Amino acid sequence: MTLLDRFRTRPAWQSPDPQVRAAAVRHLGADQSDLLASIARDDADPRVRRAAVQRLEDPTALAERAREDGDESVRQEAAGRLLHMAEAAEDPATAEAALAGLGDARHLSALARAARLSSIRFAAVARLDDPRALATVAKAAADPATRQAALEAIRDPAALAEVALKSEHKDVAVAAVARLDDRDTLEAVAARARNSAAARRARAALDTQPAPPPPAAEAAPVATVAEAPPLPAQPPLPEPPAPEPAPSVESPRAAPGPAVPDARERERAERLSLCEKVESLRGEDALDRLEEARAAWEGMAPLIDPPELEALNGRFQRALAECRQRQQDEAAHRAVEKEAAEREAREKEAQARAREAELRRRQQTLARAQALAARLEALAHAEKPGLREVERALRDERSMLDALATLPERKEREALAERLRAGRAALFPKAQELREADEWTRWTNAAKQEELCRQAEALLAEEDLEKALRRLREIDAAWREVRQAPRDQAESLWKRFKAARDQLHARLDPYLAKKKEEGRANAKRKEELAARAEALAGSTDWLKTAEQFRRLQSEWKQVGPTPHRTSQVLWERFRAAADRFFTRRKEDLDRRKHEWAANLQRKEALCARAEELATSADWEPAAAEMKRLQTEWKTVGPVRKSRAEAVWQRFRKAADAFFERYAQREQLERAAAVAEREALCLEMEQMASGTAPSGVGPRVLEIVNRWRQAGPPPRESAEALSRRFADARNRVVEARPEAFRKTELDPEANRARMEKLCARVEALLPRAEAAGASLAERLKEALAANTMGARGEAEARWKAAAAEVEAAQTAWKRLGPVPGEAGRALAERFEAACHRFLDSRPRK
Repeated sequence: MTLLDRFRTRPAWQSPDPQVRAAAVRHLGADQSDLLASIARDDADPRVRRAAVQRLEDPTALAERAREDGDESVRQEAAGRLLHMAEAAEDPATAEAALAGLGDARHLSALARAARLSSIRFAAVARLDDPRALATVAKAAADPATRQAALEAIRDPAALAEVALKSEHKDVAVAAVARLDDRDTLEAVAARARNSAAARRARAALDTQPAPPPPAAEAAPVATVAEAPPLPAQPPLPEPPAPEPAPSVESPRAAPGPAVPDARERERAERLSLCEKVESLRGEDALDRLEEARAAWEGMAPLIDPPELEALNGRFQRALAECRQRQQDEAAHRAVEKEAAEREAREKEAQARAREAELRRRQQTLARAQALAARLEALAHAEKPGLREVERALRDERSMLDALATLPERKEREALAERLRAGRAALFPKAQELREADEWTRWTNAAKQEELCRQAEALLAEEDLEKALRRLREIDAAWREVRQAPRDQAESLWKRFKAARDQLHARLDPYLAKKKEEGRANAKRKEELAARAEALAGSTDWLKTAEQFRRLQSEWKQVGPTPHRTSQVLWERFRAAADRFFTRRKEDLDRRKHEWAANLQRKEALCARAEELATSADWEPAAAEMKRLQTEWKTVGPVRKSRAEAVWQRFRKAADAFFERYAQREQLERAAAVAEREALCLEMEQMASGTAPSGVGPRVLEIVNRWRQAGPPPRESAEALSRRFADARNRVVEARPEAFRKTELDPEANRARMEKLCARVEALLPRAEAAGASLAERLKEALAANTMGARGEAEARWKAAAAEVEAAQTAWKRLGPVPGEAGRALAERFEAACHRFLDSRPRK
């Protein structure tokens, strides 16, 4: 075998594995009959031959395998295929060719009953010579002509009797009865035939037959039944003048001739009837009726002679055995038919599966061919396809052409083959270019590999092992990039490079082992740090834990190198734990920022309200609200640390300012009252000093009302302010008296009121002076009059007068001014009257 032959693709049906061959055979098309016949004839494994037989459609090849194959299963498979072809074929030539390959009576019988073509059914009947098989066809064939042909071919009376007894078809059952002449058989048919017409025909035939002669001696019929040696011939008995009707098989038959009322004759007749009944038993219920007959036999009293009884008993036992054997044969026959039907169903199912598998295989082959054609076309139009990919596509194209040869669809197969060849033709020049480029690359790589060999050899003198290790890794990476070299130099260059590497590794391996040990220790340390970080990931002590994470990160950086993969895994663990903590911290910080912003907004609102209250003079309500603000401040949560102090100082400043003012509220009120009254005095003095404008009256009245509503000034400044205001007011009224006409500042009206008040107080003076007499005189008068209670009455009268004086003083204060000397005189008069009244209070 040449080297090219070793790489040539072999068909799967030539595989050394029988299972692979069998699977490949199942995928072969039915049009490849010559190949299938060759495999069915020549393959060493019966499984492969059987698979080929299942795919064969040639009756001649199947007949050859059915006759000559050395394996029984292959022969049965071939015979089953022929039977199926002969039954189902619509082409007479194909069906006849399949029939010619069949010789088994079971197959011919099944074909005679079920073949689609009538010519095949008649031909199968003509080839049958087994009476039982012919009887089966005559009984069960669906076609009347086939039944008649099978019946005509029967020459065995027992087979005819079976048809007459068991056939349900009237035509063949009656025709079979017409060919029977044995009286016992006719009696059995008349008694047990499945078809009623056949039973009537049998009874009619019995009626036309002469009655049997009476027995010459008691032992004669027994000897006949028991098949004993023949007795000497007896003269025939004379026939009766008229034949009696044939009795039923089920009841004992009376012997013709003179009636002999003998119990032995009845027993003999009953036993003979039971023997005939058992001998004619057929059907699925035969065993049940057999048991009934046996019970009846055993229940009869033995009255006849022992030799005759023994002969009849032997006949009955043989009939029992034959009946059981018939039942077994029929059961076996039914089992064979059932097995054939099941095998046929399995064959059809297997063929359907095979057809589906073949269809899938064809579809898959077509799909692969189309995909390969598209791949060839894409590679042909690609700018820089890979050489390996191009060569693989070209190899696949060669094998795909072989696979396409097995497809039956000629048009589609040729179109795909042409497309594949076109793709190969377009891709082949590019493959040549890629091969040339690959050879050039290999040639240039040879010089680079020589340089890398020299560099590796130079590293043998390097003392710095870490540097040597790093440089060796760089050289290895560079070698991988230029690993393709000319085939005649590749091996020698590789050996040279490998020798230098091996020497370097001999020096570096102990160093690497030490580094590996250090790496394991560092990995253990990093694993501890990762575990600590994972333990801290769920903490809520944000500041303290963040500081601990910073320390862990610092420790991590100080740990030495570790193996890359292990280091990456540990770093992922450490970073995941840190990310989880700081993510949670950020989420908490974001949440707190929202809370801080809301709290800051509330506190700023409290500050604004406190600043409004800081300048309020409504002391008690403002103090209560300020205290409420302080209480509410305590319920508000924290704010951002950078803003907390400023907002607190703002609120505190406003509160302190208010409460400082609240502590000095009396002084402030007095100062405010003084300031307010001084302003009113100044305003009134400005009006008094300048030219009084028009409408001075209402203006002065408004100032007077404001003066009355102003708060009380300090005692030390009240009199001076009142005098100052009154002087200014009086000057205005004196300057424009007409402006205050009919007002509370009308000078004339006020003078009249003053005079009335003066007169009112002066009217109280005589009573007060009388009440103010000396106590000695009053006591003296009291003792003289014996009226000690007069003293109390005088005190009461004075207090009543004092109340009137106070009312007059109050009314005086509400009076407007009376300018000039008249006003001053009235004021002096009123004050003098008041003083005189006060001086007139009774003395104790």
